[in-house]
Amino acid sequence: MEEQKIKTKEVKMSPLKKGLDAPKASGKLSYEELNQACMDMSQQLQNQTAYIQQLQRQLQHQDAVFQIKRMEFLFKVVELSNVPASTARFSQEFLVSCIDEIQEMLTIPKEESKEDSSKEG
Repeated sequence: MEEQKIKTKEVKMSPLKKGLDAPKASGKLSYEELNQACMDMSQQLQNQTAYIQQLQRQLQHQDAVFQIKRMEFLFKVVELSNVPASTARFSQEFLVSCIDEIQEMLTIPKEESKEDSSKEG
């Protein structure tokens, strides 16, 4: 498998409009200025949300790649332990733990039926 690099994205937080940096002498913003500030912040929130979702997808992908690679190593351990002339000497305890982990990863969890959950509640 090819090695994937996580691309990072620099996120710039744009400052509020020039007129909003220094409040008016009265300290109050006009409706238009306040509305524009809200629109800018809403856009920044949308950008940040999209960026977080992208990072979550990348993390899920990397986790899947990690799980597949781990499974390959577990199978290799079991495979090497079954070769009589193998130089790899794994303890029986380690071999059993690898087999147990393979079985756990390959077993599809059973979902509770609606009947079972309705009886409990």
